[in-house]
Amino acid sequence: MTTYRPPTKQPCSDCPFRRAAMPGWLGAGSPESFIDCMNRDEPLPCHQTIDYDDPDWLEKWSAQESGSMCAGALIFMANKMQRPRTRGFPTLPPDKVAVFSNTVEFVRYHREAGTHSWDDDAQNEGAKLQRELVRRGAEATGQPIVDHLSRVSGRTAKTRVPLQNIPIRKKR
Repeated sequence: MTTYRPPTKQPCSDCPFRRAAMPGWLGAGSPESFIDCMNRDEPLPCHQTIDYDDPDWLEKWSAQESGSMCAGALIFMANKMQRPRTRGFPTLPPDKVAVFSNTVEFVRYHREAGTHSWDDDAQNEGAKLQRELVRRGAEATGQPIVDHLSRVSGRTAKTRVPLQNIPIRKKR
């Protein structure tokens, strides 16, 4: 069983899961890449506790030798009533005032920003799959996500993953 690094006490001032976060600034990862990691119970580090100048930072984090888990990510999971499947994975209580309440809200906040810190073409297949699932779910509930940057750059059609065989339940 993995022994996880403890989470920070609360989301940091720059935490992308906070409602007051700078929209569109997630580092190299898209909002859907964050969702993909959480769906796989992959621990997310608090970016303020990682030395990104260290070329071995990812290896150290993956081995849980450095850094702290992101409190914002754990609270976001609690807000969505998402319980980790991995034994020993830390949890924190919900806080729907300070932290986003659901996936569409988080993705919309960062996708609809005028600037993105990530490159959609560089995202892994899991993130691309999450993007399409979130897009379809938002549209099915009458809340389409308008990604101004992708529409302007023309990347929307290029980055969508065709998922015709995945049924999406419509809200009743």
